This record gives sequence, C-alpha cells and structure tokens, in this order.
Amino acid sequence: MDRIAVIGRGMIGSAAARHLAGMTDGIVLIGPDEPADHTTHDGVFASHYDEGRMTRISDPDPDWAVTSKRSIERYAEIEDESGIPFFSNSGYLGFSTGGADYLDRAESAGRALGADLTRLDTPQIHARFPFLSLPDDSTGLHEDRHAGHISPRAMVAAQTEAARKRGAQIDRRRVTGLRAVSGGVEVETDDGAVRLAEKALVATGAFTDACGLSPTDLELRVFGRTVLLARIDGELSEHFARMPTLGHAESGAYLLPPIRYPDGHTYLKIGIGSVEDPNLISLRDLQHWFRTDGIEENRIRFRSFLLDLMPRLAECRNWHSRSCAVTWTATGLPYIDHVLDDRIAVAVGGNGKGAKSSDDWGWIAAHLIAGRDWEHPVDRKRLRLPGR
Repeated sequence: MDRIAVIGRGMIGSAAARHLAGMTDGIVLIGPDEPADHTTHDGVFASHYDEGRMTRISDPDPDWAVTSKRSIERYAEIEDESGIPFFSNSGYLGFSTGGADYLDRAESAGRALGADLTRLDTPQIHARFPFLSLPDDSTGLHEDRHAGHISPRAMVAAQTEAARKRGAQIDRRRVTGLRAVSGGVEVETDDGAVRLAEKALVATGAFTDACGLSPTDLELRVFGRTVLLARIDGELSEHFARMPTLGHAESGAYLLPPIRYPDGHTYLKIGIGSVEDPNLISLRDLQHWFRTDGIEENRIRFRSFLLDLMPRLAECRNWHSRSCAVTWTATGLPYIDHVLDDRIAVAVGGNGKGAKSSDDWGWIAAHLIAGRDWEHPVDRKRLRLPGR
C-alpha cells in the first residue's frame, strides 16, 4: 500500500510530491507524460506543455505575492537537486496605460516582502525598453531581481526528478477513478489496474471536475485560452534581447520575451483572457479544445495589440497560435482542502497565474495531506472550499 498518492503530474502536483517525499516514504506521483501528438490524443492534457510563464513577487494580492516569493526562493534548490534548469531571470515590467490601481497594489505587496521594485514613468520606460511604444501617460513597475520567466514543462520535469531522487515512485499512467475504501483509497488507472493508498491528493487542474476525480464537485470554472506566438529571427533577436516579461494592468495581457521552443525556434508570446474564451465543462470539451489552435478572432486581436505595443514585430513573418486552459475558483486562490475526511484532499485552481507560486502551493498541499501543522503566512481559511 502507498502512503500517499499524488494524482496529477502538473506544476502543483509534482511540487507536492517532491515536498512529501522529503517528509516520508511511500509517496507515488501519478500522471501521464505529454502526448506526442496533441491532434490525435484521446486522454487528458495540461497547460504546462509550454516554455514560458512569468514569475515575480509583486502582485496585488498579498497571498499570491508571498507564495511567489517562497517559491522563487526555492527555484535554485529544485534546479540543483534535479539537474534541470527552468528559471530565467529576465525581470518583469508591469505597465498601465489607463490609471488602474493594479500597479499600486502590486508595489505595496511586493515592497512588504522585499521585492526589488522601481516605478517608471513613460520616458524612463522608453529609455530602458526602447522596443516598447506606449502612450505618454503610461506608468510602469519594474522588478529586476528574482523575476522573469520559467519553463513550466522543464519545471514539472525538475520537480518530478527531484521527487524521484527523494524516493517517490513515478507512475506514468492516467488515473480514471478514485474511491474511498476501508482503510484508505483505491486509485484506478487507465489500464484497469488499481493502487491502494492510505491517502490521496488530487492535483489535476482543469480536468478535475470533468473526470470526476474529487468526491465533491468543486464547481471550477474552466476556460479555454488562446495564446499567440511570433517567431523572432535575425535582427529582431537583438532588438528584443533585453525584453522582460510584461503584464498590462488594464487588459490582463501577459507577454513573454523570446524563448527557445522544442522545435529549435525562438518565439515571443502573448495571452489575454477574452469574452470569446469557451467555457469548458466536459472531458470531451477539454479534449476538443486542446486539439485546436485557439480562436481566430483572438489571433487577430492579439496580433494588433502586439503591433501597437512593439511596432517592429511588423517585420515578423511567422505567427501561430496554441490553446491552453485556465482554471478559476470562487475565491481567486487555489482550493487546498480536504474533501473526504483526512483521506482525500485537493490542490487545484491556478486562476490564470498558478505557475509562479506552484512550488509553495505544493508545499501547503503536502503539509495538509500529511497531517502536519499549518505553519504558513496564508490563512488556511483562505484556501478552503467555499462554505467550509
């Protein structure tokens, strides 16, 4: 019998397994590898099949800020332990073109945690980042140290390898069922096999409700999101060499600097939530969405946004889009809570920015399912399911 089964080998699940394997033996991390061909795959997917997510301490929500800080402080440890690098310290620039208080709140939370922050007016932004074209009344918040971007694909690989080195088993099958039984839980996999564990932690993101893996319906809101990638070649590579990760306060747009992808090319990426984003409810909905390249209207709008912001992207001749999904909770924070006595707990809900704090959300989830005392700056009540 396993002591604790962690179901879901994504960013939070793999982090939880690493932390659990440092506490006790009998840990198994269960979840499939990335499919070789998304267009024909008939199982589950994950949004971490990508090379760029922004990371920084500054955030208008103090709970997201402190979990980001704690996660960032462990990046080097995870890289050293696994031998897999995933963090690039490119810096972060939040910018506002409409007077939103987003940057003020982010600065306040960040400074309280010692983030390396500088406020910039429009001339200062243009002096530091001449590739940007912004209105004269724009303002910026620059985070220079311990901010930039991570490869979510590499980070999951690093967490998984570190968990293995600490003694966790890695089971690369897909979980199709989870049942409470006398003395523990049964975990059924897609080949019909059953593993018995004392406890289970469900960290299956957007697929949690659709696959019925929680005994309680979490009522997660899952939306498909389109991301647009512009291939950066030749002189454009030098032009964008100093680009940090970017966040636009008013639209919620996030932009990643040129990053090398598995096909050997380098891409600049943008994602923005939009009214066209489909609400994904069933497993069939999710599978269909992940096999697509997103929404055409979004591709057109995002390209226009990029060309206004960075005019020299007009020289880029290779553009394409991809699909991913965001999982929203009613609280704006992950649900990290028991859902069946002390045997089954969940850790789900990245709310569009889970990557940067994923290691700390995994730390919290590991301590919860292991029965450890709650010793964390985020109040436990903030991560409970509504009504509990």
